[in-house]
Amino acid sequence: MVRVAASADSTTVGISGRGISLSADFQLAPGITLRTNPPKHELPVVANGCDSFEEYAAIVSMMPQASFYLEVEHPPGGKDLAVKAWNSLWLFHLLAVACQTPCESLYSWCGHKKVAFSVATAYPMQWEDNPVAVSDSMLAWAKQHQGNFDHLLENEAFKRALLSYCNSHHLFGFESRVMLLWSGIECLFEASTELTRTLAIYSALMLDKTSPNSRYELYKRIRKEYERRSKVVHGSRDKKFPVEQAYKGASEILIRLLARCVEISRVPTPEELDRAALVGFIDN
Repeated sequence: MVRVAASADSTTVGISGRGISLSADFQLAPGITLRTNPPKHELPVVANGCDSFEEYAAIVSMMPQASFYLEVEHPPGGKDLAVKAWNSLWLFHLLAVACQTPCESLYSWCGHKKVAFSVATAYPMQWEDNPVAVSDSMLAWAKQHQGNFDHLLENEAFKRALLSYCNSHHLFGFESRVMLLWSGIECLFEASTELTRTLAIYSALMLDKTSPNSRYELYKRIRKEYERRSKVVHGSRDKKFPVEQAYKGASEILIRLLARCVEISRVPTPEELDRAALVGFIDN
């Protein structure tokens, strides 16, 4: 169960994260700062601040994985601080979109006299890849588009596609990941017929505004990626089939589509995309 630690004697909550690394602290929003070097809590302090041995074990196992943390500040403290910290969990997904790489919350802590801890992820497990060093421009993008992102969380198609991306990287086996990622792409476009062609056309219209020829080349590449997805789903691949490559290709397409939706602050309708097929590109 995902929770955020809360304490009556504190005005800040720390939420550790994994997936990206920062060169310096960065203020993402008022009272919300991304910080480097998560604190190394003493084991007795963690044990005293957890509700169960299972939670203690999960947090201890995740501490070495933390690559940055979110500091949430609310001077009055109390319930409003807890609510602000809980809502801030979505910011890890915003960072994933901004930095084009998986980014997840791990655990949180809060308090002075007694530090309370809680697991802040549904997947307390080891990660496969090293954190990605992010640029200032990526963090600036997240700050600039946070309002659009918050608005889009009210869109069910966007939210489902976002969670498909974030959850897929925790699944065992590349086959399961490929299927969940393409499920996210499909729900963005509400496509029901000629999926291979429709999804490839719609994606190219959203992602490439340079020229018709460039969009056509992207269309062909995305269509090829969807054909790989079909081979995964239907089990019609040979032993040399690049299933890991199919996973990486689907992951790149979905996260780029999510970023584009954030930039234009909407999920284009099928009607809008069909019209764009005649005039060229989905613009702001």
